[in-house]
Amino acid sequence: MPKVFKGNIKVGTISAKFLSDFSNVDPDLLIASYAEASGANPQTAHEAIAPGGAASVSITATKKGLLDVMVVTGHEEESGRLQVSRNGTIANDEAIKGPMEWVYTVIE
Repeated sequence: MPKVFKGNIKVGTISAKFLSDFSNVDPDLLIASYAEASGANPQTAHEAIAPGGAASVSITATKKGLLDVMVVTGHEEESGRLQVSRNGTIANDEAIKGPMEWVYTVIE
């Protein structure tokens, strides 16, 4: 799974949304994982997405730490659109193909 560092994102309610293309063969999985820099207060949220559907997950980051957002697809050619937002404001919004992991440093 390709891992891409997307930069800093400030503390707050961080949401990820995946819009699965209708042409995808089977369900996909959206996962958000966060922990404070000390390793404390880990959070994980996940949702399955049917082909052509959409799903969202959210975590609440209150201190600096690390955030991973992953889309797990069953096939390399499956695609869709991944969006990450903080307190309702979109930070990243891109089309992706195959499984993907975006990594963020959470800052205060």
